Amino acid sequence: MRKRPLCLTALFLTLLFLILPADLWMQASPLPEGRGSPEVLTGEICGIEPGGKAVSLKNTNLSDTGIILVYFDAETLLSIGNTIRIENNFELKEPEKPANPGQFDARLYYQTKRILLFCYAEEAEVIDGSVQAVPQFFYRLREELSRRCRALFAEQYRGVIGAMLLGDKSELSDETKKIYQKSGMSHLLAISGLHVSIFGMTLYRLFRKAGLPFWAAGVPSMLLVLSYGVLTGMSTSTARAVIMFLLSVTADIFGKSYDMLTALACAALFLLVEQPLYARSASFLLSFGAVLGIGLVYPALQELFPVRRKRFQAVLLSLSVQLMTLPMVESFYCEIPLYSVPLNLVVIPLMTALMFSGILAVGVSFLFPGAARLLALFCSAIMEVYERLGSFSLRLPGSVIHCGKPENWKLLLYYLCLGIFLLWRFRVREKRKRSIAEQYAAGEEEGEEEEKRPETHIRRKRLGSAAVLILMNMLLLARFLNGFQFTMLDVGQGDCLFLRTASGTQILVDGGSTSVSKAGTYRILPFLKTEGVGRLDYVILTHMDEDHISGVRELLEQSRRPGNLKIDTLLLSEPSLKEEKGQELANLARAAGTKIRIISRGMTLEDRSAKLHCLYPVPGEEYTDTNGASVTLYVTYDEFSMLLTGDLGKEGEAEILKTGTTVDCDVLKAGHHGSDTSSSEAWLTAASPALTLISCGEDNSYGHPHAGTLERLRAAGSGILVTMDWGALTVRSDGKNFLAEAFCPEKKE
Repeated sequence: MRKRPLCLTALFLTLLFLILPADLWMQASPLPEGRGSPEVLTGEICGIEPGGKAVSLKNTNLSDTGIILVYFDAETLLSIGNTIRIENNFELKEPEKPANPGQFDARLYYQTKRILLFCYAEEAEVIDGSVQAVPQFFYRLREELSRRCRALFAEQYRGVIGAMLLGDKSELSDETKKIYQKSGMSHLLAISGLHVSIFGMTLYRLFRKAGLPFWAAGVPSMLLVLSYGVLTGMSTSTARAVIMFLLSVTADIFGKSYDMLTALACAALFLLVEQPLYARSASFLLSFGAVLGIGLVYPALQELFPVRRKRFQAVLLSLSVQLMTLPMVESFYCEIPLYSVPLNLVVIPLMTALMFSGILAVGVSFLFPGAARLLALFCSAIMEVYERLGSFSLRLPGSVIHCGKPENWKLLLYYLCLGIFLLWRFRVREKRKRSIAEQYAAGEEEGEEEEKRPETHIRRKRLGSAAVLILMNMLLLARFLNGFQFTMLDVGQGDCLFLRTASGTQILVDGGSTSVSKAGTYRILPFLKTEGVGRLDYVILTHMDEDHISGVRELLEQSRRPGNLKIDTLLLSEPSLKEEKGQELANLARAAGTKIRIISRGMTLEDRSAKLHCLYPVPGEEYTDTNGASVTLYVTYDEFSMLLTGDLGKEGEAEILKTGTTVDCDVLKAGHHGSDTSSSEAWLTAASPALTLISCGEDNSYGHPHAGTLERLRAAGSGILVTMDWGALTVRSDGKNFLAEAFCPEKKE
């Protein structure tokens, strides 16, 4: 590294941008505080999304530095360079900050692209028809190539070929995307070093074999690769690959040696200076981490485990990439595809044939449509192999390791150990080089010293190194349970509660929302992944309102597919099972292999550490109001207790109190999102909670939480935390004391 100052500079800068607060490089929202949205929006179009239904505006009347992404109801006939005016019936929104652990940070993602606001409009007026010829040409070319892909390939393959050749994922189905992601093949869908090296290096070598000099072969190759990067959108990984390719060919032209790590550092510095937030981007870290694995880890492993056969070298290369990027994969995706190494050994060699046959198919379609369809059939056959192999790997035992998000100290320790290992191997290599030089000077044959070393010593060294690397990975994957955990997720206007006992039993109580679209996919499931939950022991639904079940419906639908979250048992009350929605959920559960049980008063779930008692509803009793039949649960862990009430109203509370059942608790989940129809004075007196948690969404039309409810809670001496103010709320207990944590306390500031 001392010989590579650029590498040290790039590493230092990346770490610095990771450690310092991201807000230092975040642009402030251009929306004026307290004055609502402006009546008019004007700006110059600097980009158009595939399909033409969204455009990027720069130099707007709101901001001259940031970009506003405008979505239209239908495809527009606008051009890059046009200045447009939007007025009447448009809405401006800021990218959403995460309110739960694991939730996608839309604000950070779009800020890396300098997008500050979303605008939703019906139409726009062109007030300046100027056109930027080059960007518009690339946009039209991409649209034409996309159209030809749609004409050549069947619907199930269009999204894959569009993503692989053009970087366009707009037609990629969620089902296909998940197969590639969960099996470990998602890198094939992103224009990256693999695509650029296949396309660029093949062109360059063909030009050289044709007898062209270095400059005559290099210049057109560089221009074509640069154009390909622009055509496909120049993502972070694409930019990294393009810069490295340009440096590689430039070195050839000038007769200089090419150093991959120095080229990587140049690409990193270029991107980080342009946008420091890239240091927190998954695509940046994984793309650069993969090349670091090839440049640093692979030589060390190759020297330690010398193999000559190409297939074994490929395995070693893949393992090197895995060792460098594994902590990043865990941090960003919270799950590991177990069979990704052998799977990629099969699919990557086919990528060259797939790319060139796809490019040829699209190119030939301009002249010979019939021949193009034959090439498209060949491409489709390879994509079918990919999908079948990915689906097969997900059906294998333990196909996806649900590792959860590792703590920061684990990441630091892992990379510290990896750094020590690499430093050791570097010193061994330098020592060996000096020894060989000394042997050569003394007139000895190279390798005599190595032959003198006992085979058992070499074997022990290899086994010891392998053991250390395995222990590093085991430490990274290990999760340590510490007492009882309860989390009330922020799902907007709805309820979702997660419990994990000290013994490891994992329970979800409700999961739905009426204000957040696909709450199961975008809020509940990411949280469960962060917690390393691959299987829920129980899902309990208090009643059948949409704001309590919509997300669970999504979980049950995806649970049928291999590699996804599994639910062991679904608990429903008798009134719920009598409803149409209850029957629908029961059918989904059966299709997913989930057991169904009835929960009612008197039922108890327990493990070695905690008990969950059902206080309501009464078995065999008829209820006319779905809220009035809400399942009510009393949870105890040693001296700690919680009371979970669903949407139970005052009448139900009174019925429970009549039985003389103990409801005294440390933490109360307020009934019906803090509505005035719940949490009666008598109920709060009997419960006497030290803390009350309320789940509701911002600006809900119901007025939750009600002022009267909050007043009664304060009179009862209870602390109050509300998800719309604090984000997800977590309570941890050691059985005696408890601690409450808010995921985003800055919301309250």
